[in-house]
Amino acid sequence: MSHVAQVPSPPAEAADRPGRDRLWHPRFQPCAVCLRPAQGFGFFNPNTPRPREHRWFCSMPCQGLFATRFKKGLSMIGMTEEERLAIALVMKRLGATMDEIGWQKRLFDLSETEVTALIEEVLESYGTEMSRIAKSQEVPF
Repeated sequence: MSHVAQVPSPPAEAADRPGRDRLWHPRFQPCAVCLRPAQGFGFFNPNTPRPREHRWFCSMPCQGLFATRFKKGLSMIGMTEEERLAIALVMKRLGATMDEIGWQKRLFDLSETEVTALIEEVLESYGTEMSRIAKSQEVPF
């Protein structure tokens, strides 16, 4: 900003990133760990050239879990021990929902509300369990 005229200077384009800078906030992005809406906690590999792939997180525990795994050289592709544990815990809650619906019903015979209840139970349970597991892990800083 020019202090003489109080007129904002036009932003100068950086040589390594021509064009408009993108917004920093991850609008409508799911958390890379638990799939809840991201809240502005991010991660990128500083050793890769631009444009870099950014990962977004809902909280610092999820960001810390991802950073710890990244430092160990583990990728987020495939099933991890934490994800297997979360799935096992989700199955217990899903079983309770199936008890309410009835185990003798085929998936084809379920009503729309029953299918929606199953899907909501799985998604909410998985996100909750992954967040709980991420909070119980040691944060790397």
